[in-house]
Amino acid sequence: MDLTAQLSLTLNDKAFANPRRIALLRQIAHTGSLSQGAKLAGISYKAAWDAVNDMNTAMSQPVVLSEKGGKGGGGARLTEFGERLLQVYSLTEQVQTMALSALLDESVSMNTLLDLMAHFSLKTSARNQLTGVISRIESRGINDLVWITLSGGQQVRVSVTHASCEQLALALNKPVLLLFKAPNVVLEDIAAASTQDSRNLLTGKLVAVTSQGDKTELTLDIGGGDMVYSVMNTDRAQPWIEGHCYQACFLASQTIIASMN
Repeated sequence: MDLTAQLSLTLNDKAFANPRRIALLRQIAHTGSLSQGAKLAGISYKAAWDAVNDMNTAMSQPVVLSEKGGKGGGGARLTEFGERLLQVYSLTEQVQTMALSALLDESVSMNTLLDLMAHFSLKTSARNQLTGVISRIESRGINDLVWITLSGGQQVRVSVTHASCEQLALALNKPVLLLFKAPNVVLEDIAAASTQDSRNLLTGKLVAVTSQGDKTELTLDIGGGDMVYSVMNTDRAQPWIEGHCYQACFLASQTIIASMN
């Protein structure tokens, strides 16, 4: 299914920027000419002039500046505000595209914008990426201990400096993204896992075991649509049985927290 949407920006209930006008601005930026920009955008010169004049007078900052006369004739260029308008429109289109893709994919969580960004565009070397909501923050001198509740109800603790906590504007009920590498995660039998203040323990069902050489990747379903990945030496991973429940253990200090301010 080819689901699309047309992005339009309005000002006081009047059209300010729409696909047609944005196409014109992009061609003006490319050619440095209103007439050439109109031609390449597939609209008449008068329609282009009216559109630019409307945008220039709608706000306190103009979008296009015209240069009249001169040896080479007149020209046109985008103002700094006009260039930022194109950038904002392009970024908004990308978010819109991600949202439409998520609509057609039931596996994608749409609780927050952070969920969409993490699923579609955020690329990191950390195999594990989980989203959750901050449920508690405890000050411990130079460091803060932050509790994050995942979609399945389990909690992860993250140790961050107090300065980082302030910089990220971390607060109760704020959605965040957690990143931690698979080699830092150790799977243990539930009975054998010991509770330590410095470790996170997430319980789940082993759903996949993939061995390659001396390394084995283990996939643990912890509920709420979340998976945790562990990479262990093959000789340690061999006893694990798919379908059984285990605990994923990793240090609070080895977890990175990200947020959108």
